[in-house]
Amino acid sequence: MRGPGSKTSFLFRLIVPVTAVFIVTVLSLIAVLFGDQRAPLARWLNDYGNTLLLVEFAVVLVLSFLAMAWDRWQILRTPKDTPTPSDSTSQD
Repeated sequence: MRGPGSKTSFLFRLIVPVTAVFIVTVLSLIAVLFGDQRAPLARWLNDYGNTLLLVEFAVVLVLSFLAMAWDRWQILRTPKDTPTPSDSTSQD
């Protein structure tokens, strides 16, 4: 297992902005309910909002599973003879 302070992978760092875009889309769809329905962005979100949410949700899921799989692969790839932080403490 990786210890605290180990470098995070690119995929884990990519999940954050993708999830932020997903949240902004959800908040935009909520704002459309209270705004002017004739606005171009409101009409576009009314037409394509559900598809956009599904695509963004799928991207978040795929990135999350890829990041976990990549992390697991990196952990299993490390040599077993490397001492972990808990192994390096000696008990007298």
